[in-house]
Amino acid sequence: MAEKMTAAFFMGKEQLEIRKVDIPQIGPEEALLKVKFAGICGTDLHIFAGKHPRAKAPLIMGHEFSGEITEINSLLRKDLKPGDRVVAEPLITCGECFACKSGLGHVCVKLGFYGIDVDGAFAQYIKVAVDRLFKIPDYMDYDIAALIEPVAVAVHAVRLSSLKVADVVCVQGAGPIGLLTALVAKLSGAAQVFICEKQPFRLKLAEEFGLQTIDVNDQDPVEQISKLTNGRRADIVFEAAGFPATVLSATKLCRVRGEVIIVALSKEPLPVDILSVAFNELTLKGVRAYAVYDFEKAIRIIADSGLDFSKFISEPFALTDTLAAIKAAREAKDVMRVLLDIEKEV
Repeated sequence: MAEKMTAAFFMGKEQLEIRKVDIPQIGPEEALLKVKFAGICGTDLHIFAGKHPRAKAPLIMGHEFSGEITEINSLLRKDLKPGDRVVAEPLITCGECFACKSGLGHVCVKLGFYGIDVDGAFAQYIKVAVDRLFKIPDYMDYDIAALIEPVAVAVHAVRLSSLKVADVVCVQGAGPIGLLTALVAKLSGAAQVFICEKQPFRLKLAEEFGLQTIDVNDQDPVEQISKLTNGRRADIVFEAAGFPATVLSATKLCRVRGEVIIVALSKEPLPVDILSVAFNELTLKGVRAYAVYDFEKAIRIIADSGLDFSKFISEPFALTDTLAAIKAAREAKDVMRVLLDIEKEV
């Protein structure tokens, strides 16, 4: 194995450097992965813009990735070996707080992430704790496997909701997480899934997946949902846009004693229509990250649901072209999830 690897480093606000650095050395209960594909998500864009409070330069970003084990040092994971195809749940937990001891490590009081609190996957190699690794089927392509992490977010959101068979669902925002949440809701038995969006590319993609779209450029979502449900409105609203206007309207899209699930994360406080919550006896619920169960289910959904997840992926960028990839993800023109193909040559 080469002694050096190529990695893309966040060096401060709007600054990125491609460097040759030492390959990480693994310790007990760790594995070294050769990264195959890594996804660029909103958190990475937030870090690059210098707006993430925990991400400190120099840092290798990236927490959505697939790869192959090249080295492993473990007495606990006898099921893993070099050559295995894997993805990683990128959470770092303390194991000691109330949440962790209650089996809720994903809301650990000291929760950290690969690619934020320690170096991530915008590199040829990454070291990962073995208890975070999941095997993927031999027939699953590595680029598709890089979508497992965002699918797990959607699975977690739907699982924490009270979704029942034949429910009516409304999703605000058809970005990657919003669209995935809508698809998981549909797979989970929702009879109708409406998705509200303004970008033509995202609306078209949602329609290709069989979802009912509401173009907010010329349609009022509240009026449309009321009309299409004979005034009843949605049983469950998933707020996946993260804008003040969409958060405010979420409670108006929901039926009496319905449920609003806050999926989009914002670093700034957002307004909520508390009167609508009280007068309609709504349940308002937040979700964060995912649990082990969600990751396992996300793998099964991608492997066996029959959905064409390749529609989420545009032409991947090389690792040495990470800056252009970040620009493409930021502009979000005719792209859903931008990937880095770590083995691609420029």
